[in-house]
Amino acid sequence: MALPLPPVAPATVWRLTADPSSTTFGNGVTIPFFRYNTNGTRRGALPFAQATEGSSLTVLVTNNLPHAFRPEIVGVATGPLIRPGTSASFSFNMPPAGTYLLSADGGKTAPAPGNFGAAHISRPTNGLSGTLVSRPSSGAQVLYDGGPAYDREYVLLYDDADDRRNALQGSLGSIPRQPYEANYFTLNGMGFPDIAGDTDSVVAAGLGERVLLRLGNLGRTRQCIHFHGFHADTATRDNLPEIHWGEKDTIPVPTRTTTDVLFTANQLGTYPLHPHNVQAVTADGAYPFGQLTLIVVS
Repeated sequence: MALPLPPVAPATVWRLTADPSSTTFGNGVTIPFFRYNTNGTRRGALPFAQATEGSSLTVLVTNNLPHAFRPEIVGVATGPLIRPGTSASFSFNMPPAGTYLLSADGGKTAPAPGNFGAAHISRPTNGLSGTLVSRPSSGAQVLYDGGPAYDREYVLLYDDADDRRNALQGSLGSIPRQPYEANYFTLNGMGFPDIAGDTDSVVAAGLGERVLLRLGNLGRTRQCIHFHGFHADTATRDNLPEIHWGEKDTIPVPTRTTTDVLFTANQLGTYPLHPHNVQAVTADGAYPFGQLTLIVVS
């Protein structure tokens, strides 16, 4: 028996604030981030919203950051430039059923006073992220109408940060010009072991259940998510059905994309689920932290 989905609100408003924040990692280091916050539903530390495909959604954002930025639903709609201390909204019809990413454009359009060259440098807005799920119009518990059914679903949103850039994200001056080198890695806005204490980020399932994982990547590092104990079917890539790949234990998720995968929880136990990149399961080289979570079948 499929588990009931959370109720889907029709045409609605997604209210968000963009705020300075910070995350303390397993190595004891605290890194500043910018975060979208909401009074509504979250997945881990990040906002989550859902609505039915074709319905109207308005995203209302209040900017409490020190510089302007444009919010965006990647590949769907980009909002207006929102200056510090102001609010703005943008509306769109929900795209076809699938998984979509909430992000920001990095504030490229707003140079700092007296620093006109900064207009062409993406300011660090690491952490401005979230997930939007478009539900099929039929209301069925399927990825899309005519697509695969499932018993449980999880949203896993990967991101990364270069702490040198994050340290300057509240400054109106130029960001560092050296190459971006990610050294901190988050999943749903958290690092391991905090991930292991979050019921939305640990993939728990009953024996025999079919599990949908909505994988997204807003970091600058291409990730390949590796399963221990199971093989997974890739159902969609960027919400387009994938029919050529067979079952795999490692699934690529390029930056600014989503990949929806399904697996059957056909054996009991606890198994790691992580990027197939040792650096991504560290905090500035300290192991095991970063984007490590677990599959728990009972």
